[in-house]
Formats: sequence, structure tokens, C-alpha cells
Amino acid sequence: MTKLGVVVLSAPDLGGTYQYSLSMLEALRHTQAYEITLYADPSNKDLVKLGYPIRKFTEPRWKQLSYLAADALGLKLEDPFVDEDILIAPIYSLALLQTAKPFVYTLHDLQEFYYPQNFSWAQRLWRRRVHVCLSRRAGRIICESEYVKSDIVRFFGVRDECVAVIAAPPLRQRTAEFDAAELEEVRGRLRLPDRFILYPAQFWPHKNHLRLIDAFKQVVAKAPELKLVLTGKKRDDYEVVMRAVGEAGLEGNILHLGYIEQSDLQAIYHLAAALVMPSLFESVSIPIYEAFEAGTPVAASNILSIPEQVGSAALQFDPFSSSSIAESILKLAHDPGLAKRLGALGRDRIASMTPQTYCSRLQNLLTQIANAKLIRAD
Repeated sequence: MTKLGVVVLSAPDLGGTYQYSLSMLEALRHTQAYEITLYADPSNKDLVKLGYPIRKFTEPRWKQLSYLAADALGLKLEDPFVDEDILIAPIYSLALLQTAKPFVYTLHDLQEFYYPQNFSWAQRLWRRRVHVCLSRRAGRIICESEYVKSDIVRFFGVRDECVAVIAAPPLRQRTAEFDAAELEEVRGRLRLPDRFILYPAQFWPHKNHLRLIDAFKQVVAKAPELKLVLTGKKRDDYEVVMRAVGEAGLEGNILHLGYIEQSDLQAIYHLAAALVMPSLFESVSIPIYEAFEAGTPVAASNILSIPEQVGSAALQFDPFSSSSIAESILKLAHDPGLAKRLGALGRDRIASMTPQTYCSRLQNLLTQIANAKLIRAD
């Protein structure tokens, strides 16, 4: 049996890349083609529950620097994956530069080329160096949208056929099992308003909270009963966002819940009148998929890869225009028929994204490179 090593370096506090990693691991449970070993943190309870053997593996920055330096100098360090036949990494691992085994890794986005102001000079240099080196050695690069694929080809000169677009389904959480009593228990415990719009996102600049707050001030003027619920840890631009809420006089209209456990978050999707996704950059938005699963209508940005993700199953707005954001929210708030129709379209769209289908596509990709030579960019 082929030995597959999965290098899992993302952690719970990294949000989307961690959810993506768990989705990949859940999907791989549907194949019998591999003897799977995780290279990860053996104390991670989410990984332990999956039942795979786990070899302790970490990649602190000093070790990453040593891998890059050795690669630049043509030196060979110890191969940590010598026992495997093939490797896959849900996020980059620089240890892959020191293995002779074929590997694929996921490159989630190249946001630094669009919003360099969100990154320091050192961060931009680091990200470029990492992906230049890995893209030249990888058997394939996985991404989740054609938009990101075109970026990888354009910015790194990787051949088109060396990049595979394979979107991961969201983790299969509870979607239809909540009864009314359970939902009301969550509403009461979290003190959720009767009618609210949901935006679950970290407080990073590209998540566009400030423009959403400006938009919601317009919403409240026409729909004063409607509230906005935010989630996410109190870090990054949290203080800036909360100060803007106060300056807009919206303390009574915008509620921040902090970090929410996944089971409660799924209930919140069911309770929400709609999900709003005003982000200025997404390779793929997991909250959109989670809203689709719950049948919650979605209003989202009309830029980059989001239109590809939502198709006709969401209202789309200009995320640089607070009035455009407000208009979409109000449409969903005032048109129950539209909201119901979009909720149904979202459920239909996500229905085909099963772990089994995802697993099959991953297995096909791994089979293609198992005996192939490492490819290089032109």
C-alpha cells in the first residue's frame, strides 16, 4: 500500500487554513488507497480524533530558514519524510525542500500582490521566496479557484498544467439536526438579537469591517430592528473596528461575540437572517460555504474569486462602496422571497461538494504524480 504523509502545520487559531486542513483529512478517510501518517502536533485533539498515526513535527522559523538556506546552497539536510512514498501539505512546509519524495502542497492565495500595504516588506519577501522555491519543486500545486490559479501561473511562471483547482468542501457539521429548542438555547445563552446579519471574520484589514460599519449605519436608518453580529478573537484591528462602531453610534446595533466554538457557530448560521461577506480578498470563503449548508442567504463581494465561488446563489455588491453593501443587506432584509430563494440555491450549490468527491479528486492528483519526476517552473 502507498504510504502517504500529510504535513499538517496549521493551528486552530489560523482560521481558514486550519478548517481547510481538517476538510482534507476528513476527505482522505474515504480512501483505502493509502497508509496515512500525519506529521503534526500529537496533542491536537482534532487530529487525534481522526484516528491517523501522528508523528510529532514542527517547523519553527529558525528551522524554516535552515531549509531555505540549504536549498539555496544546494545542501542536503536530513529528510524528515523518508518513510513515505508521497506527501501532501494543506499549507506550505519548507521541509518539503529537503525530501526526494514527490509532493503536492496548497497555495491558498497571493494577497500580497493585491494589498502589499497589509504586509511588511519582510513578509512580502518571505512569502515570495517560500513559494518560488516550493513551486519549482512541487509535483503539483493545489489551489481552490481559477482566479488563484491564474495568479500562480502569472506571478511565479508555473506551467498551467502544474496547478490543480480543487475546492475543499466545508467540514460536515450539523446542518439540519437543530430543533427549535436547541436554536433558542443558543440564542438565549449568547444573547443574540431576534433578527440579525452575521459576519464571522478575523479583524484583518482586508476583511473590510470599517466599510461594513459605515454600510450598516445606512441599514439601521431604514431597518432599525436589524442587528449586525460579528465574531472573531480580539486581535489585529479589533480596537480600530470597535472604535468605529462607537463613533458611528452603533453600540446598540452591532454585537461582537468573540471566538465561537464551531457547534455554536453552526446554530448561529441557522438563526441569522443572512450572511454578509464584504471581504476585499478571498481565495475561497469558508463562511459562504457554511452559510450555504445552513440554507442562509448570502450577500458577498463581487471581486476576485468570490463570484466564481457563489455563482448565482448570492447577491453580489461592490465591497468598496458602503451604499452598495447596504443596498444588498436591505434587499435580503425586506424581500423574504428573495432570501428564501437564495438560501435554496446555496444549498443546491454546496450539495455536490462532498468529502467523497473531494477525496476522489485528491486521489487522482496524487496518482498522477506518484511516479513522476519533480516538475519545475519554466
